[in-house]
Amino acid sequence: MYSKQEENLILYQKAKHKITMRFIIYFTILCIYFLSMAYLFSNMDFLKVNDSTFQSMLVKLSTGQIFLYGITFILLSTGKKWFRILYWIDILISFLLIYFPIHLLLSNLNSILPFFILVACMLLKAVALCQVGGYLKNNRWCKIYFDHTIELDDEDDDWVEKQTKNVNYEKIKSKFEKEFEDNDQEEDEEYVTEKAPMTLPQLSVRLGIIVYGELILFPILIQIFSNLFESMDMQKVFATKDIFVLCIFTAFIWTIPLFYMYCNHKYTKKIIACCMLGEIIRILVYLPTFMKYYNSHEYSIRVFVFFILIDFIRLLILFIFAIHVLKSEQEYAPSPRN
Repeated sequence: MYSKQEENLILYQKAKHKITMRFIIYFTILCIYFLSMAYLFSNMDFLKVNDSTFQSMLVKLSTGQIFLYGITFILLSTGKKWFRILYWIDILISFLLIYFPIHLLLSNLNSILPFFILVACMLLKAVALCQVGGYLKNNRWCKIYFDHTIELDDEDDDWVEKQTKNVNYEKIKSKFEKEFEDNDQEEDEEYVTEKAPMTLPQLSVRLGIIVYGELILFPILIQIFSNLFESMDMQKVFATKDIFVLCIFTAFIWTIPLFYMYCNHKYTKKIIACCMLGEIIRILVYLPTFMKYYNSHEYSIRVFVFFILIDFIRLLILFIFAIHVLKSEQEYAPSPRN
């Protein structure tokens, strides 16, 4: 018989193994699904659409979702329960992506069958992913791995005894001892972080991740979903170049406070305030160009709404973190560090 602590360790490691294997299977099925869709819509005569935009849409939707769910499954495999919220956000995005084939259908009414089948497949995929979401929430092994709770059907349920029977505890302990030591260390660090706010050098690393992460992420997202920014004659694409230039500008001016923060310099907050003001000035400077695009009547209002929304989200993330730095009460170094 094992002690309670030993049983918990055995169940946790078994849960981790089972759930990780599930994620690998789910991701493999998703990849097979997207490859099958690409094959069917390229080789089946009754599913072919003589429109390069349709094929481009399929590639972008497939690539984007493979990337999205791949990252999500990797994050979920760490056992952090709040990543389950990210998974449901991914499912919401999957439902929203149905908009693209429906929108494209309006200009290809002669090929309604392929679009109907595509939308049906996307709906079935989203529903199947919802079932996986239910598994992450309700499954007994998931509750052990994510919530660290063991649920029994009744007081006499011998499920735990069955699962821990004939298990080599010493092998499990030696195999995962380092992992649990690392987890304990992370919990201690989190506790210290709650007691002592992060220093400006530590905050500078996080600001750098935000600034340069946006420089990489947002242009890629714009490129993947370029159908949202096409002109009405589908000959031009708005925002792909503009959002990249705006992200370059942000990365350039926010690199300055990064160094000041890392050196714990007393002018850090003033520099950050200047950068925030610089972003506002940038908006005012770009506004005439934006209005020129708008008055050209080459693009639908939807294009500008999505562009404003994306730029707003980008700046909102940056400004929230910047305000957090401005409110910090860290003491500055007497002189900049070398």
